[in-house]
Amino acid sequence: MTGKKVLSVADIARELDLPESTVHYWKNRFAQHLPSVGRGRQKRFKPEAVEIFSTISRLLKEGHTARDVMDQLSQDYPLQADSVPAATSGTAPVQAAGSMDQVMGMAAAIGLEIARSVGEGIRSVLDAENTTSPDVADIRTGLEETALRISAAIQETETLKAENQELKEKLAVMEAEMIRLRKDRREMEKYLLDKIKSVST
Repeated sequence: MTGKKVLSVADIARELDLPESTVHYWKNRFAQHLPSVGRGRQKRFKPEAVEIFSTISRLLKEGHTARDVMDQLSQDYPLQADSVPAATSGTAPVQAAGSMDQVMGMAAAIGLEIARSVGEGIRSVLDAENTTSPDVADIRTGLEETALRISAAIQETETLKAENQELKEKLAVMEAEMIRLRKDRREMEKYLLDKIKSVST
């Protein structure tokens, strides 16, 4: 652990070996349990927040929903309603927007979290109803089909991300080859001009 008094999202992402986009999402989703100072782009976290981010990561990897994580954080960590507002002077320069991969990753994480939360809410309603009625059975079937479609969409997004990365790599190779071919063409033109001059003189 670094000796810094406060940590940025990037610091925490490096500390826990997580994508920055994921930490950004969690810092908003579970803000009331994360000890921090400042607001907006100036928001920084106290060192003890690393443990809380680590707990969030562990619980989500174990398959818990955001609601489960929130309940667990409520039991283990106090609310952080008294975050210190950011200073108005000496603000850091605004950072550029994240790359497309970060945006895609964040969108996928948000979509998955929404799907989990909606599924959890509907499941709790269905458990309270008479599950033997035809209407509930139809709803359950529809929800299962929707869940399969969401899973397929997430899988397709991951596939497209992989294909996009592969195309980027191929494009980089092609650009390098084009540069080499242009250089070869210039050298060949120079060589031919020199030959023509030597023959004509």
